[in-house]
Amino acid sequence: MPITEANAQNFEETTKEGFVIVDMYGENCNPCKRFIKVIEELEFELPFVNIIKVNTTQNRDIAVRNQVRGVPTILFMKDGKEMKRNTGFMELDQLKEAIKDYLY
Repeated sequence: MPITEANAQNFEETTKEGFVIVDMYGENCNPCKRFIKVIEELEFELPFVNIIKVNTTQNRDIAVRNQVRGVPTILFMKDGKEMKRNTGFMELDQLKEAIKDYLY
């Protein structure tokens, strides 16, 4: 699945079904820019994982609604409900470890 950019119009729709990784990022956040490479690598290795990106600079309402206080924040959601979250940069191995319980 390609990485999808979500906004206020499609966030609920893109996260309501199945397992989804949501990358909440800021435009001027260096760790966020580094994390983009990690999720692109994850997409390459596990193309069946649904990955959504949310620009919190442009979609502040989504960040507020999900109580995101720092970026990057990675939400692990299943059927529209948050199962787990991580605030701060994650290496690929850490990300894969965090999602293994939901995929296998």
